[in-house]
Amino acid sequence: MPGVVALRLYYLASFAVLGVYLPFFPPWLASRGIEGLSFGLLTATFPAMSMIGPPVFGLVADALGLRGHLLRVACAGAFAGFAGVAALAGGGGGSFAALLLPVVVFAFFRSPMSMLADVVALEAAREGHVPYGATRLFGSMGFLVAAVLAGGLEPTSAVQIPLAIAALLLVTLGVTFALPSRVPVPARPSAAQIRALLASADVRLFLAAAFFAQAAFACYDQCFSLHLLARGASPRILGATWAVGVFAEVVVMANAGALAARVRAPVLLAVAYGVAALRWILIGFVPGFWPLFALQPLHGIAFGLAWISALAYVKDRAPKHLLGTAQGVFVATVSAGSVTGMLSWIHVYRRGGGALAFGCAALVSAIACGIAIAFARRTRAGRNEAPR
Repeated sequence: MPGVVALRLYYLASFAVLGVYLPFFPPWLASRGIEGLSFGLLTATFPAMSMIGPPVFGLVADALGLRGHLLRVACAGAFAGFAGVAALAGGGGGSFAALLLPVVVFAFFRSPMSMLADVVALEAAREGHVPYGATRLFGSMGFLVAAVLAGGLEPTSAVQIPLAIAALLLVTLGVTFALPSRVPVPARPSAAQIRALLASADVRLFLAAAFFAQAAFACYDQCFSLHLLARGASPRILGATWAVGVFAEVVVMANAGALAARVRAPVLLAVAYGVAALRWILIGFVPGFWPLFALQPLHGIAFGLAWISALAYVKDRAPKHLLGTAQGVFVATVSAGSVTGMLSWIHVYRRGGGALAFGCAALVSAIACGIAIAFARRTRAGRNEAPR
C-alpha cells in the first residue's frame, strides 16, 4: 500500500503540471507576442519530444528494470527546463529563440514521466493489486485542481505561469523518492519480438486509430483556450471550464473497471473516437460561451474512456517483458499525432476561427473512429498475427 499511495501522489503532482501547462501556456505565449509558426513550434515541442523520450525510457525500463531511478531523472530534467523558462521570462528574455532550448529540455524529460508511471500502475493492475483506473484518476484530479487554481494567476504576467509549472515539477521530483527504484529485471526483449508485435495487423490498426484521434485532439489542446477567450471567457472561467472536463474524466476512470468487464476495449475505443468527432463539431459551431462549458463532460468519454481503453489493450496485448516498450511505442504514436496536429491547427484557427479548426478536427476524429471500428472487428475475430 505505501507504494500505491506514493504512485497516486506522483500522478496527482505530475498531472497538476499539465493542469497549468495545457490551458495556460498557449495564452502565455500569445501574450508574449509569439504567434504563427513560432507559436506552433513551441506548443508542438512537447508532443514532438514524446516521439523520442518514451520509447527510449521504455526500452531502458524494460532492459534494466528501472522505475523510480528513471522517474527521478525525468523529473529533474523537466524541472531544469522550465526553471530556465521562468528565469528567461523574468529577465525579459522570453523570445522564441531564447525559449526554444529550455522548452525542448522540459518537453524531452516530461514526455516519459506519465508513461513510466503508467508502466508501474499497469504492472500493479496485471498482478491484481489495484485497477489502473483507480490509480490514474489521481492524475486527473491533480490536473483539475491545478487548472482551477491557476485560473487565479495572471496569464499575461511574465513569470507567474512559468514559476507555477516549475514549482509543481519540483514537488513531483520530491515524490519520486518514495517510489520503488527498480523491479526484478525481466527477460530482456529482443528486436525480433518487438518487430513481431509491431507487425501484427491488430496492433497496426490500433496505432493508426490512436494517431488520427490524437491529431484531432491536438486542436483542443492548442486552440480551445484561445477559442474560449475569443468567446469572452475570463482566465478564471477558462480554468474552471477545463476542470469540468477533467472532472468528467475522473468519473469515467473511477468506473472504468466495471465498464471494461462488460465491453471489450477495442469497442470502447471506437465509441470514444466517435464521441470525440461529435464533440469537435459542437465546439466549433454552437454559439456563445456557456454552451462550450456545458459540453465539457464529453471530455470524460472523448479522452478518459479512450485513454483507459487504449492502456487496457496494451496491458493485455503486450507480453510482460515488453510492457514498457509497448507503452513507449503507443505514447510515441499519439505524440506523432499531436505534432502533426499542432503544426497545423493554429494556422487553421487563425484563418477560420474555431468553426473551421474544430470542424476539420471532427473529420480527422471520424477517420480515427472508422479505423477503430475495423480494429474492433478484427480483434473480435481473433486474427492477431504476432506471437505472445
